[in-house]
Amino acid sequence: MSVLKQSLALAIALAVNGMAQRPPTRPDERQALLDFYKATDGDHWKQKEGWGTATSSCGWYGVHCGTAIVRGAYLTVVERLDLDDNNLRGSLPASVRALPHLKALNIARNHLSGSVPEELLQRWDTNQFEFDGSGNTFSNLIVRAKVEWTAGGVLCAENEDVRYSVELDESTGRALFQSIRCRKGSRRTYCLVREGRAPSLTRLSRALASLGFSKFLSEYDYAFIGKTHGLSLTTTAVWGDKSSKAVESYDRQGPIQVWVAQELFLSLTPAEWEREFEKPKCEGVR
Repeated sequence: MSVLKQSLALAIALAVNGMAQRPPTRPDERQALLDFYKATDGDHWKQKEGWGTATSSCGWYGVHCGTAIVRGAYLTVVERLDLDDNNLRGSLPASVRALPHLKALNIARNHLSGSVPEELLQRWDTNQFEFDGSGNTFSNLIVRAKVEWTAGGVLCAENEDVRYSVELDESTGRALFQSIRCRKGSRRTYCLVREGRAPSLTRLSRALASLGFSKFLSEYDYAFIGKTHGLSLTTTAVWGDKSSKAVESYDRQGPIQVWVAQELFLSLTPAEWEREFEKPKCEGVR
């Protein structure tokens, strides 16, 4: 039967039944959900209605189901899990792969570690899957990022950011900006500080992986002239397993992949800040 005919048959069947009774839930998917519950400390979730009971798993909190044709039979399948900000702890179990019809997974703002299955991330990369894991500390995703910008030979400026850093934290969702500034009409310096919300670093993780960021050299300069005293840009990524990688370029030199990666870091600087204040000295700004 063609895909179109299958879809029409499914639509007719659902219309006739009025969705009053769903086809039976796949036992393997139900077990995968139970494994998920156990691996993420389900007994201490904020919301856990229905989980582990004899009721249909489609009625459990955060579980959304649909109907699919599996080997010629109409079956109820798990299509989406919405468990954001629900006090999940632990790691994602391998059995999450036993949810082949899963289209979206929202586990943002929890306390999860371990790794996200590469199969899910690859589907997300190609827009075949929706994923939000922000606010956790997954070992194969970036949890902190830092940008350091230094104009060589310039100590400070009154109204320009010639020596600054931006730090982004996935677990807290916060961004910190520090810039060495000059007092008006003098060479006395102070630190201009801005604080605000940071975007998720999950997409950055995947983009840097595709660019080969972990294999970049630690330093790039002009290919033949040698080190300059111009602009120095250092971009640093820290993953959930505490590994890190820093790449420094002078006057934005290096392979095109390096330039693109550093542009991605720069694009994460918030357009608006929630708070601004001054302090005597910047920390971590060269």
